[in-house]
Amino acid sequence: MQLALAIGSFVILLVHGVVFYNQFFHDWERYQTAYFDQARGLAKTDAERAAVTGRSARIEQVIVTNFGEKRVDRCLTCHTAVDDPRFTQHAHPTKTHPYSEALGDVRRNGQWERRHKFADFGCTVCHDGQGRGLQEHYSHGEDHFWPDPLLGFVTQAGWRADYTPHLKGTVYMEANCAQCHTEENFPGTATVQQGRELFFKSNCYGCHRIEGMSDGTLGPDLSDGGKKFKLDYLWEAIDDPRANLATSVMPKFNLTTEETRALVIFLKSRKGKNLSETEIQRYRLKLTGGAELVQAAIRPVTITPAAMLEQGKDLVRDRACLACHKLGDEDGGIAPDLTYEGLLKEEDWLFAHFRNPRSTVADSIMPAFRFTDDEFRAMSAYLASLRPAPRLASAAETYRALCERCHGEKGDGHGTIAIYLDPYPRDLTKAGFMNSKPVERLAGSIRDGVPGTSMPGWGRLLDDAQINGLLDHIQTEFTRQPRRELKARKVPDANPVAMSAESAARGEAMFVRRCGGCHGRKADGKGPNSLDILPRPRNLRNAPFVHSTNDARMFDAILYGVQGTAMPPWIDYGLSVNDVGDLVNFIRSLNPEQKESQYARTD
Repeated sequence: MQLALAIGSFVILLVHGVVFYNQFFHDWERYQTAYFDQARGLAKTDAERAAVTGRSARIEQVIVTNFGEKRVDRCLTCHTAVDDPRFTQHAHPTKTHPYSEALGDVRRNGQWERRHKFADFGCTVCHDGQGRGLQEHYSHGEDHFWPDPLLGFVTQAGWRADYTPHLKGTVYMEANCAQCHTEENFPGTATVQQGRELFFKSNCYGCHRIEGMSDGTLGPDLSDGGKKFKLDYLWEAIDDPRANLATSVMPKFNLTTEETRALVIFLKSRKGKNLSETEIQRYRLKLTGGAELVQAAIRPVTITPAAMLEQGKDLVRDRACLACHKLGDEDGGIAPDLTYEGLLKEEDWLFAHFRNPRSTVADSIMPAFRFTDDEFRAMSAYLASLRPAPRLASAAETYRALCERCHGEKGDGHGTIAIYLDPYPRDLTKAGFMNSKPVERLAGSIRDGVPGTSMPGWGRLLDDAQINGLLDHIQTEFTRQPRRELKARKVPDANPVAMSAESAARGEAMFVRRCGGCHGRKADGKGPNSLDILPRPRNLRNAPFVHSTNDARMFDAILYGVQGTAMPPWIDYGLSVNDVGDLVNFIRSLNPEQKESQYARTD
């Protein structure tokens, strides 16, 4: 018992001793004492010796007020020798901070003079880190929950191990240099410049907004991305876009390590207000909008009629279209195949789609790029010229070449690009849907496409025999149920309820009460139930689709439902033909026809 008591007392004394030592004898004191001792030993003059004689260890602090938020830096408490040129060969923390002509340091009469004096700038303005911390773990930002680890020197414990080797190096310091040195081609921010060029070359600006530089709306605003995100998140978001968001529509650009690093450093430099900007400069940037933002970085190409096709080809490749689309052997794995585009779309359609993708495909995720009309026309002309004759020996080969990318290897709608398409590709294994539609309608969808969606018309590639053979292949391999004779349904050929404001108002009230849960109060297909439904509810603000759908098909879908989907037969819930007439009038009122609609209704 006495032995145990003695051991316990010893352990308690030991713990108290460690606590006492840590409280009253800090690492920074040892670092300063070691510096003073070595500095006295290296002194060659009385002045050098007097500079350190009598100095005792103390907390050194710089308060920086001229660069953004007020900073309290205590970094010099450990790094006491940063301005002593005699310690250039010593180890950290007793080491001279290097000098750099690229950053403005100059050598006069054999001695260096700093452009960025520590008394004015502190340390964290350039290096990041936690300036108030007096223990290395905290001051350097190694703790995962501390926001700003030292740029390029610290990798936090929670960072992905496969990215950690890429996140070290003095080159990351450029991100903070660019807070003041915003001019292009500044020698000290060459990597930031490379990343800025990649931001435009890879068409990142089409989706992302950076104030004063781009105005994309599809992706997150990156104006202060460098302030919000750490290096590992930025690297991962570029290298593996769906790592943090499974439904991300950002393409994987397959950049080299050097290109990814440059883009990360550029994005890390985006921290909102640049420290060198005046308020009048920021106001002028806000006044600048539209194409000017992009064309300041991407110079428009002057299109000449004789070289239009070749220039269009170069633009399609140079402006990163193939980061999403497939063309020949290149495949971005995000968007439809352009290999046969000249056989699928008219040049006017392509031009309209380039200028405003959602005018032709209502839920397209393609950005509206800020190119000139001449550039769009050249790109449209080039794509319209793509008319290769594919060799399709069998229906199975036809499906693999033309359909599998969207509808999937198993015909279940889960193709490689399916998650990027809205509406989702049709599940061809759903016998309820496939066997409830006339063969003529299914064949028409293949031949003419489905307006307002990513389903193109294959009628210029496939003749009627090939289309029927493809349908037979789908029926046999995927649907796997024999077709049966369809029962006649009683639907009017034309809406018996005349279009009027009163009818549309009745239809709207009924729509909100009966249909809004799935189709949304705005009828855009984004109702609260929509996330649990596949295929998603139809976007009824998709004008090209609505214009191409005749009254009989709308009445059929509402009254008798759409088999194989969540759309129920509303005739079973008391809707009359006149009720449906009001609903149809409301839907059509949301999609007023243009004088020259590019789509004809299907009868």
